[in-house]
Parts: sequence; C-alpha cells; structure tokens
Amino acid sequence: MTQKLYRKIVVLDSVIFFPEHRRRLEALADEIVEYNTCTSEEEVLERCQGADCVISCWVDIPHRVMEENPQLRTIAFWTHDYEHRIDAAFARERGIHVPAIPDYGTDSVAELVIIALLHLNAAAGDGGSAAPLGESVVARVTDDVRRFSRNFKDCLYGRWFHEYIKTGQRLITHPDAIPEETLKGLTVGVLDRAALDESFVRAMVGGFRTNVVYSLFDHPHGLDVAFRPVDELLKEADILVYDSRTLPEEHRAAVADGRWLSRVDLAELDGPEEGAEPAARRRSLAGRRLGIVGLGRIGSRVAQLARDGFGMDVNYATRTPKPELDAALGLRAAPLDEVLTGSDIVSFHLPHHGAEDFVTADMIRRIPNGTTVINASVGNVIEDEALLLKRFGAGELSGFLDVYRTLPPRAELRACRESLAATYRLGWRTKSTVGLKTHKLLSKIANPPESAAR
Repeated sequence: MTQKLYRKIVVLDSVIFFPEHRRRLEALADEIVEYNTCTSEEEVLERCQGADCVISCWVDIPHRVMEENPQLRTIAFWTHDYEHRIDAAFARERGIHVPAIPDYGTDSVAELVIIALLHLNAAAGDGGSAAPLGESVVARVTDDVRRFSRNFKDCLYGRWFHEYIKTGQRLITHPDAIPEETLKGLTVGVLDRAALDESFVRAMVGGFRTNVVYSLFDHPHGLDVAFRPVDELLKEADILVYDSRTLPEEHRAAVADGRWLSRVDLAELDGPEEGAEPAARRRSLAGRRLGIVGLGRIGSRVAQLARDGFGMDVNYATRTPKPELDAALGLRAAPLDEVLTGSDIVSFHLPHHGAEDFVTADMIRRIPNGTTVINASVGNVIEDEALLLKRFGAGELSGFLDVYRTLPPRAELRACRESLAATYRLGWRTKSTVGLKTHKLLSKIANPPESAAR
C-alpha cells in the first residue's frame, strides 16, 4: 500500500471542496478532520494537535500551533490574503511550507467590474450615446450569469453568502450550490440574426472570451463566430439568445427547458410590449474613458475587457509600467491625479497589503462630480469610506462597491441605491473560480519543498 504524503490534515474553517477536490484531498492523507470555523485560540491549538498539515482561510495561526506541533510540514491558506493570519517568517524558519493562492480570481473579478458598468449604464441620463442592441443583450446575459441584480438586492438586506461561508453557517460541497459562473469559456448560442451585431460579438468574444455559435440563419464567415445545426447548438450552448416572435414552433419546447445560465428573448428588450426594455435607453460604454488605478493581473484584465470588448479609452496609473500592454491594447500611462480627475470611470485594483488607505479623503474630494467610481479590490484602500458614501448619496458620484472596510454598511448602501450598485465579495464567487481555487490549494499542498520534509 502506497504511503500517503501526510498523516493528518486538519481543515480549520469552511473551505469549499467539490467532489473532484475531495478525491484529491483524500489521496493526500491517512486522516482528514474538518471544522466549519474556530472561535478561539485555544480551540485552534486543540484542533491542530497531531496534524502535519493544516488548512485555513479566515482562522489565525498563532506561534503556539507551530511550537507545540514539531511534526507540522504545511500550513496552507485557501486565499490570497493570508499575511495577517500567520507569522510566515516564523513558520518558514521551522521548515514549514506556507502556500497561498494569489491568482485564482482574475477573470471573475475583472468581469464583475464590466458587468457593474453595464448595470450602471442602463439609462442614458447624461447625453451619452445610446447602446446598440447587442450591448443591451450583453448586459442582460452577464447580469443573469453572475446574478448581479439578485446579489445587489441581497447585499442591501444583509443576505451575505460570503459571510455565511466565512462564519461556518453554510457548508458548500457541490458546484450546484454556487449559481454564479465566470463567463470566460462559456458557449453562447444565437438563434436570431438581430442579436449577432458587431457590438455583441466584440463584447462576448473579444472581451469576455466566450464562444459564440449561431443557427437558423446565415451569417458572413468570420473567425469570431461559428455555425451549428440547431439541435447541436441547443445541446452545446450555456447561454441562449433568441426572438420569440420569429422562433420556429418546433424549437420552442427545447428553448423553454430552463437549463440555460441565461436565456434572453429579444422581444423583451426592444419590443413595444408592456414591460419591454428599449435598448435605446441604455448608454453605451464605447468611447468612454476608463481610468484604472493599479495595473496588476486584475487591472490588466479589466483594461483588456474594456478595450477589446467595448472600445473604451483606457488610461492607468501604476507603480510598474506595462509597455507591452500599452502597445497591444492601446493603453496610456498617466499620473495618478490625471486618472482620478480626467476619467469618466475610475476603477481601483490595488493589492491587499501595502496599499492601506491609499485612496485618501483628499483624493475622494478631488474626483469630479459625474464620475463613476468602482472598488472591487479591497475595502481598506479607501481611507474615508463614509466620505465616499456621502458623495454617492448626494448624487455627485455613481459607482459600484464589492468590498468594504468591514461588513457592508446596509443603511448607507440602501440610501445610495439610486447612484451606487453594491454587492459583497461577489468577485471571487463563481463555480469555476471556486473550483480553480481549491485545485490550486491542493496542488500546493501536494508539492511541498524538500525543506518541509519531516
């Protein structure tokens, strides 16, 4: 019988393991003990006794855990933000492997920023150009796939999925428990010619990097879309776009079967029927100036989505210039003050450590009225959250927040709801992102350096 890598793995809080993860986890250790959370240091000490691998996310690991367990080889964190949870230098001095996961949510967080912008641009109230039909279809599709409007409402009323997981109130064991999904890699099936306009293809293929297939009509050959026989399309597609006014009768039952992540009927977007949402009311993102503060992995993906998907102008301020991205995407580096004061939209993408209070109260005051402000990175980069919320509430700024200094301030967010969209830690929460995150964790646990050997 092959000896397993670890004798005992202890999971200290509600890390999400799908069945595919659990098979890998069980292959790593003779014994696996799991807890949904820990409430005291003494509880952590007791539960870690005898473990040679510990997995945490939100639970702090004190020195005593390492001092009292000389057999410990690995303390792994199911997160990118772990530096405040453990004295990593202290652990590594003892030969303990301390892996974390810095790069699991690039696509899902960047997509959320653009989805929020599409939500905020639902009404052309400032004289901006009206969106083409395709951009309105993209807005509906992306809202459905990420359940953005539902999560916005949940945030305002304290139904915080993230907090339920963090505090051990909700245990997730299967991907079906997470209804949201990352758009990248999904297949979009189109059954009506009107939807397949340039703005739709550009956003879904060039920006979100989905696969677009069509049927029931002809379309000029191109590299961005492909034809499928209708029965094959209906099997293959994750998302369906059609027009109930023109859909042949023989396909209506299959279209109505309800398995789609999003099913968009063009008749509900641009028809004269009661409840329709005319596309002409939507303001287009094309040509608007996006200012990005912090051009790391996520900031770079936001820039690519904005440029390739929607034809936005992108300026950025960052500590590390990216000339290769400038050349590839047509970006422009600019001083921070120019990005803050000269952009239609400002989006912050700053690191979790080293950028605390980076966005000072003075910066918040200098952002011109009418600007859209987005923060989906980390709450503590905003020095004066109350001031920012005050400006949202006064209608001076519009915006989107997914992170806060502590928990979402519900009363203030509800007061700002006409100008501010708000979710809570939705950026990382999709089936694919969570699945990838846990696979990355298990790979790091399965490959400790030789220095961690006991």
